[in-house]
Parts: sequence; structure tokens; C-alpha cells
Amino acid sequence: MKLGRFFASVLALFTMVGSGQAQSLSAAEIAAMVDERMGSVDEYAELLNDPDPDRSLAAMQIMIGLDDAQISRMALQHGLTSTSPGVRKAALKAYLDTGPILNIYIDGSSLDRENLTSAINQQSGTVDTSGTAFLSYKVGGFDAENGCYDFHVNASYCLLTLSESNVSMNLWSRWTSMTLNAEGNLVGMLQVANIRPSVPVTVPVKP
Repeated sequence: MKLGRFFASVLALFTMVGSGQAQSLSAAEIAAMVDERMGSVDEYAELLNDPDPDRSLAAMQIMIGLDDAQISRMALQHGLTSTSPGVRKAALKAYLDTGPILNIYIDGSSLDRENLTSAINQQSGTVDTSGTAFLSYKVGGFDAENGCYDFHVNASYCLLTLSESNVSMNLWSRWTSMTLNAEGNLVGMLQVANIRPSVPVTVPVKP
């Protein structure tokens, strides 16, 4: 696999740098290693841009699930910025299938700080001095019977559902609808526990 050769080249370069052998590399040799690196990335980009939409979609889904963060990020960005709702949904599904940790940012600056902090602390989260709350949840497996992704420590708790147009997250036993914005973030309005009003919530989608 050419990706393996790419990593071998990069590893060899860093090994030589660490040992002082890089001084013996010619400019042409370094340029060749750079070309190989860029060529590997270009080949993956070509797969994503295959004129056959089925092949392009399959490539994206496979690449999102790879352990290589650079390739996974490239494929995810390709899917999330697609003009096709079906492709965007497929990208989100492939992403959620990897069991990611979701970082959830809640703008609680307009809420009572004491009540906000109490509610967030109960969810093992934090609140900074500006009133921004942070929670982190790991996505579990897909529950086909209930059509949702469960919370990784509680398979009976539906955490997320995915539709053609949005993702719904179950926090404080209340479903919050979120849509994908141009920056690749899921955004919506969330009610924290029983504190009103609802406030903006952002969940970055990234490997």
C-alpha cells in the first residue's frame, strides 16, 4: 500500500535528522521524498473525487474509518462540505461509526453561573470564567433496534440520532436538534437541565 511507503519515507527522514545523517541528503533526495509524500495524498484526493459517485462515496466512508488522522480528516472534510445532503449524512454516519469522543461547548454566559456550574458538574463537565461550559461524551455502538447511537458506558441510553438534515443529541433526557454549519460544526440551541432559556451549543466534527 502506497500510504505505507509514504510513512516509511517520512520515518526514514526523521530518523536521519535525529542521527545527523540528514546532512548527507542531497536536495534532489529530499525533493523526491517530498514528492512521494504529496503524491500519496493526491492519490487519496483522486479517490474522493472519482466521477463515479458510488466509488467516491465508498472511498470516503472507508477513509474516514482509517487510523491515519490526515487521511481521515481529508475524507471527513470532503463529505461534510459536499452539496449533497446524502453525502453529508454518510460522512457523519461514518464518523459516528468510529466511536469518537464528542467535545460539547455550551455558551452559558447568559445563564445563572451557580445553577449552570451545578448542572455541568453533575455531568463531569467544567465551566470557565466566561461562562462557557464543556462536556465530553464518547459515542458507543449503533443500536439498530432503536435507530440511535448509544452512550459508550450505557448501551440502553440513546445518545444520538441521525437524519437527512440534522443530528439530535440526548442531554438531560431532552433531545436537542443540531445542524451542520459551514465550519463543519454541529450547532443548535440547548436547554441545560431545567435552566432557561436555551443557549447555543457547538460540537466540532473532527477525527
